[in-house]
Amino acid sequence: MSSMLKAGIALAALTGAVTVAGHSAIAADLGGSVKDGYLAPMPQISRGVSGPCYVRADVGYAVSADPDVKWPVTNSIFTDNDGGTDTVVTDDELSYEYQGDSVSNVSLDNTWFGAVGAGCGSGSRGIRGEVMLGYHGKRKLDGEPLLFERGPEVGDPEPTPGTPIEDPLHTDITSYSLMVNAYKDFGTFRGFTPYVGAGIGVAYNITDEVYFTQNPDLSNRIRGDRDISFAWALMAGVGYNLSERTILDIGYRYLDLGEAGSENIDSALNYNPRVRIDDLASHEIKVGLRYHFGQTDCCGEFVPVK
Repeated sequence: MSSMLKAGIALAALTGAVTVAGHSAIAADLGGSVKDGYLAPMPQISRGVSGPCYVRADVGYAVSADPDVKWPVTNSIFTDNDGGTDTVVTDDELSYEYQGDSVSNVSLDNTWFGAVGAGCGSGSRGIRGEVMLGYHGKRKLDGEPLLFERGPEVGDPEPTPGTPIEDPLHTDITSYSLMVNAYKDFGTFRGFTPYVGAGIGVAYNITDEVYFTQNPDLSNRIRGDRDISFAWALMAGVGYNLSERTILDIGYRYLDLGEAGSENIDSALNYNPRVRIDDLASHEIKVGLRYHFGQTDCCGEFVPVK
């Protein structure tokens, strides 16, 4: 019985010695010791980085491209068939000639714009998408249509030849847009992330009254109109990390807001051809902020604790 008791005491002592030796060796390998109060590595849970989704706001300046403007002109032409013996215009002395619809010397003012939206990215793939609501401020449109001459009507006194008068055309345009954009980020270098992108959407273009100057035959104003049109865009730029969640975005965008135009009734309730405006495009420089929200929790990280 005493021999068994001695054997048990010896086994316990051996086990304790091996345990102490093992801990001492581990502590020595890790630059510490049992005396130093070293504790086994404990997992420290990382809260991760900012999430892939964000909200954003942009402001910028748009340099307008000259759009394509059309306004059909048809003139009443008087031909003196009786050699002046009749002093009034008769039906057989009138004809109508279509002059064309081109508008030359078109110019569209530059303007400022703003946009807000939200998006999400795919992380390591560098692909992200977003939805943006934009506003382009009022910009004046000028152009010179073909010369319009009302001409006489049946029963009017026979006219004498006059000097054609120019009749510049004017209106204002305001635009809203809803765009769906996709981007490719090319990696971050010292906080800078270059990207390219493209977008499609719809534009809501508001055309004010169309009016003419200098020509007394065009004293009435053609009513404005509102148009919904297809819009598209191409983008390139660079983002800079201001913080873990905030990115400064500086970029270029080519934006085409589609078509706009007037009604075909003027202020005197007369019929007039509709003024058509196509390719409302602009070259834009924008500055904005993207703020990422949420977080990407991941795995525990083992950190020695002393």
